[in-house]
Amino acid sequence: MIIKEITHEQALEWVSKQDVEDTWHKDFNEWKKHLLALKNWPWLKKFYKGGKWLGHFDEELNGVYWYNLRGDEMYDGFLISSKVGIGIRLGRWLEENIKYKTNWSCCSKRYVKFNERLGFEIKSIDNIEEQEVFLLCRKKY
Repeated sequence: MIIKEITHEQALEWVSKQDVEDTWHKDFNEWKKHLLALKNWPWLKKFYKGGKWLGHFDEELNGVYWYNLRGDEMYDGFLISSKVGIGIRLGRWLEENIKYKTNWSCCSKRYVKFNERLGFEIKSIDNIEEQEVFLLCRKKY
């Protein structure tokens, strides 16, 4: 298993070949707009521009994860994997290898428990297009 940075193009090409159930994760650019749309959490807007991708490889790419650093804060999301367990590995890799004090993320109710396994706590709840969205946070000290 190898986790390393990959290009934006490489990540989106791989995503385009996946059978993604969640409609929000079919188009990265549409997904990313939630950073601007969440009116109760305006500080997330600073993460809209830029960002990097992690790729998880066994023999070939089988998972991607987007993240963005601004000062000592990080936002991560758009996690897609083709095998069970890859998401946890990518999330833990970020925690162990990226320097930050506060890590923000958002998810639907379906993914709260997954994110709690990564050390996130629910900080707030908002809505986008009548869908409940949970603001998550984990801190390093």
